[in-house]
Amino acid sequence: MPLLLSDDLSARRRSARLRLASALAVALFGVTICRMARLQLIEHDAYAAKAEAQHTHRVILEPQRGRIYDRNGFLLAGNRSVVSIEVYWPNVPVGSEAQIDSLCLRLSAAGAEASSPDRTGRNQILARDMPYEQALGIISGPLPRGVNWTIGARRTYPLGDVAAAVIGRAGTGGTEGLEREYDGLLSGTAGVRFVERSAFPGMSVTDPEADNIPPVDGADLRLTIDARFQCIVQSELEAALEMSGGSWAAAVVMDPDNGDILAMGSCPVRTDNGSIDMNRCVESMSEPGSTFKIVTLAACLQESLVALQDSFDCSRGIIEVADRTISDCHTFGTLSVRQIISNSSNVGTIRLVSLIPDSVFFDYCRSFGFGAPTGIELPGEQWGILRPPSEWSGMSKASMAIGQEVAVTPLQLARAFCVIANGGRLVQPRLVEASNTSSHWRSWAVFPTSQVLEASVADTMRSVLATAVESGTGTTAAVAGVTVAGKTGTAERLGFGRGAYLSAFAGMIPAEDPRLVAVVIIDRPGYIYRFGSTLAAPVFARMMSRILATEPELAFGGREPGSQQSWMALR
Repeated sequence: MPLLLSDDLSARRRSARLRLASALAVALFGVTICRMARLQLIEHDAYAAKAEAQHTHRVILEPQRGRIYDRNGFLLAGNRSVVSIEVYWPNVPVGSEAQIDSLCLRLSAAGAEASSPDRTGRNQILARDMPYEQALGIISGPLPRGVNWTIGARRTYPLGDVAAAVIGRAGTGGTEGLEREYDGLLSGTAGVRFVERSAFPGMSVTDPEADNIPPVDGADLRLTIDARFQCIVQSELEAALEMSGGSWAAAVVMDPDNGDILAMGSCPVRTDNGSIDMNRCVESMSEPGSTFKIVTLAACLQESLVALQDSFDCSRGIIEVADRTISDCHTFGTLSVRQIISNSSNVGTIRLVSLIPDSVFFDYCRSFGFGAPTGIELPGEQWGILRPPSEWSGMSKASMAIGQEVAVTPLQLARAFCVIANGGRLVQPRLVEASNTSSHWRSWAVFPTSQVLEASVADTMRSVLATAVESGTGTTAAVAGVTVAGKTGTAERLGFGRGAYLSAFAGMIPAEDPRLVAVVIIDRPGYIYRFGSTLAAPVFARMMSRILATEPELAFGGREPGSQQSWMALR
């Protein structure tokens, strides 16, 4: 066998080495291609997001919450721009934690309630709801990597707590009142903006290729509330509650023609823990006392069971009903129907209600809106208590006629007196007059009404209630320069022990053509203030006097002079 020459051996080795190098090159190229395919196809989104996060950040654009105005355009609830600053710890480079500590010190120096850095979590709020003016110096400069900020709004209430029982509150702790009832309409829809970090400190631009979504602001609301009347009502209630030592107080002022709530006061406004207390006008129910006697009078007149001049013997001042004795505060003798109501005779009222069949009396109670919700746009409304005749005892009808064994809310009582004020129609109360979206105000419909009494019967009842203020139990409700029609109420608060009473007054002005109906209730005042004539009626007079000083034209009715003369003839 011939020996191979060294040159032949070197050529073979070179060829093998070339083949091996080529194989390795192909393998390495294959691995590179696979790795690139993995990066470009399988892990593309993850790495693209990581790259995006290094030079852009996502800003949540909170919509502006809709504002709330009173009927005259006065701002009741608005917004103030605030900034929240947060850190996403996974994006903070190792070794740069000191920059976060320095940022927290700057936030504290700017007046923010800054949190201490806590690296145990992923996302941490460093400062929440910082006023924009205070935060501007911080967010306008460079921020550490991993730190983002959002602009939002904090709710502001120019009247403070004056209208809190109606409007409620909106914030991080939740929503209450109208803010809660119309949260979907007021809140709007959040947007998103992606911002590119610039190489120049303090400069950034919106990423035009990102999926930026503009926010949609919430709708504005215009209420039926008059801020001037609201301030008057609330201040008078608070003064009366403090003077009398009562448990709570409530007042409603309504436009009897359409059910608009012009003022709704409730106090105390706050609970012991600082949260907003219940709105007593819709969430508290109590015995109405003698204010409920209007139902008995209405039923007797509408059913033609009595005339105003008819007389009833009330001379003993007491009357036996079932196994109980009901009495008057005074012995009146013989009283006409007008005098029974104006002097608030329990005995006379029970004699009147005895003329009415049980089912008919119950139907009139329901037709005045008692025992059913009013439909007001507020959460937590109580229905009151009105039991059907099948559940009555031998005492029930007599007790109900004088305002016991029945419970009503202040708003239900005001609604019932609107029936007398507007010619016999039952209106549905409302708080929202209009809403504004896209710079266009849309008026909300006034709810349909039902006819409860003939207009002539309502006129007659107003004349009786005017007598009650002129010479009966309601003289302390008189308002200078205007005729007042109304009814006092003093109710024993069952279940609260001896000496617990409710002082109430419901009235309207001017009596010949009412423009305003108002109800004032103070629960469990000091014993000397228990009568409606002693406490609630004078509060009504002060409220109406101040309101008329603000809007003098309310003292004048809209009827023709002949109609007013006809009404005066009823008296």
